[in-house]
Amino acid sequence: MLPFDAPPSFRRPARAAILALALMAGSVQAQGMFTTTGEMVTPRSSHVATRMSDGRVLIVGGVFTSSRPTTELAEIYDPATGTFTETAPMSVPRVDHAALSTGDGRVLVVGGYGDGETQANAELFDVEKETFTTVDAGMPVGGERTAAVRLIDGRILVVGGFNGGYRKESWLFDPETDTFVRTGDLNFGRYVHTATRLLDGRVLVTGGLGQGGMRPEGELYDPATGTWTVTPPMVSLRERHAAALLGDGRVLVAGGYMDGGGQHTSAEVFDPVTNTFSALAASMAMGRIDFRMRALEDGRIFIFGSYNYELTASTAELFDPATDTFTSIQPGPATERGALDATLLADGTVLLSGGDDMLDPKGGRVTFGEIYDPNAQSDAIFADGFDTPAP
Repeated sequence: MLPFDAPPSFRRPARAAILALALMAGSVQAQGMFTTTGEMVTPRSSHVATRMSDGRVLIVGGVFTSSRPTTELAEIYDPATGTFTETAPMSVPRVDHAALSTGDGRVLVVGGYGDGETQANAELFDVEKETFTTVDAGMPVGGERTAAVRLIDGRILVVGGFNGGYRKESWLFDPETDTFVRTGDLNFGRYVHTATRLLDGRVLVTGGLGQGGMRPEGELYDPATGTWTVTPPMVSLRERHAAALLGDGRVLVAGGYMDGGGQHTSAEVFDPVTNTFSALAASMAMGRIDFRMRALEDGRIFIFGSYNYELTASTAELFDPATDTFTSIQPGPATERGALDATLLADGTVLLSGGDDMLDPKGGRVTFGEIYDPNAQSDAIFADGFDTPAP
């Protein structure tokens, strides 16, 4: 064993060699590490952060301050510099909206709430010009907590939401013509639901609130026919939950509010072969709502965010689809965020932006960004604080 007074230049290679051998032996799996990045121009929550075609991230809308509950302000995060910079504002303030890259150097922003009314409209951000342009849809599109997903052919499906009631409508945006057209209606109007594109091109919608309360069923959209089909019921009623596509084609559905209150720790999976839901034996470490699940390059699912004011430390988890188990990430992020966004960057890391600070007794917004690197290895393996393993 190396002496504790060995010079750092000697100890670090030894540590790296030991860690590499441990990883190759399968005894250590990288949980990843969190590092803080730049200060946001406008701290916000309930916003949307979208990776653009050039690798930067567009952050739009959200809740700003109590005196200005929604904002039209936008900013851009540059991974190359780790900084946030202001860009042109949207045409209207929005919160609880959706935004997706169109794949041609633009970002579609649709729906939400702002200026005291539902924003059933859309606009496009030009990545190169850094300007927003409103879309003349010719009809109301989207609503509060609408969901949007990009189809295999490049069109964007916008589904459901709240606009004077629970909406059944679905719309297709074509980036080649910049037009919206109606497609088939949901069987049941809903909002605070999820929409996930399956490997075969269909789209799965789960849960949410609708007529009579929480919706128990999922629905499947077939782009070839433009129609929705009801699935068998989910295992649990959920709203303000999250869903993520797994590499094997299944969909992980987790968290959300329970019927009658409380936050789910439970999770379930949707099987696209049988079109059915089944419960997972494992559950998350804590109940979560308004959180994010992001598929990492290695197939694991990164889980972060919650609305739990009783926390004394921040939390994050990984779901492994090979074992269908959850693992807490230690050490965790700098703080716990509610109503944040998490954006997968081109290098496989994840940007955490904005959100309400759950560890701040004053209930403020998180002012800084944070990067999660799933391939980094924490020094927690060496618990004695030295670069060499404990005797």
